[in-house]
Formats: sequence, C-alpha cells, structure tokens
Amino acid sequence: MKKALLDTNIVSAFIRGQEVVLSYARNYLQFHERFTLSTITYYEIMRGIKDISSRKKDNIFRDFISECELIDFDRCIADKAAEIYSSLRRKGMLVEDADILIAATALEHDLNMVTGNTRHFMRIEGLILENWLE
Repeated sequence: MKKALLDTNIVSAFIRGQEVVLSYARNYLQFHERFTLSTITYYEIMRGIKDISSRKKDNIFRDFISECELIDFDRCIADKAAEIYSSLRRKGMLVEDADILIAATALEHDLNMVTGNTRHFMRIEGLILENWLE
C-alpha cells in the first residue's frame, strides 16, 4: 500500500469517528507508521475549530496531529500548484486554491491523495485518488 496524503474532509471524518474512515485508517496503519497531512489541511481544520470555538475539538485534533507527519508548504509545492492552477484554468476546470495546494503537496511528494471529494481532485493530472468515504 502506497503512502498517502489525507485531505481535510477525511481528517474531519476521522476526528468525528466516522466508521468507514476509521476502518480504512486502521488498514492503512498496518502498512504505515503514521498519517501524512499538508499544512494546508492543518490550517483548514484549525480554521474550523477556531470558528466554532470548540476546546474539545481543538484537543482532539491536537492529539491526532501530534501523531502525524505534517508536510510544510514550500517553494517546490508552490511551483507545482501554479502548474496545476494554470492547467485547470486553461481547461475551464478550476477548483479551490486549498485543493490545488493539497494536490500539489501529494504530487510533489509522490503520495496518493485520500479524499471524499474525488470530483474535484480527479481533474488534476497524475494524482492517484483513494476515497475513504465509500
């Protein structure tokens, strides 16, 4: 099983205890030491937690993230994201910037992309998708 990058909606479902995601997660951890996330996903989750002012969710997420590999946004990812943006714009198939940045992280680090939002991510060439919400 190839190493994968978890999208924001998968992390949210994991934290909520959604059984289908937990099942995939248990299987994944049989092959890999920990989960991998982008700092963009970290930002999106923290943004939501701060917005609702939930100390409980903040503690749950901080416990979760302490066991994860976090990939920082850097120049190589920015360059890859710019290529993706340009390609999608020419095709008239743009997706949200955060999705482009997360996809660029997966591509730059040769990771599969785990998401429940396959409709958006399938537009991005070279990205190998896994849907843990099915």
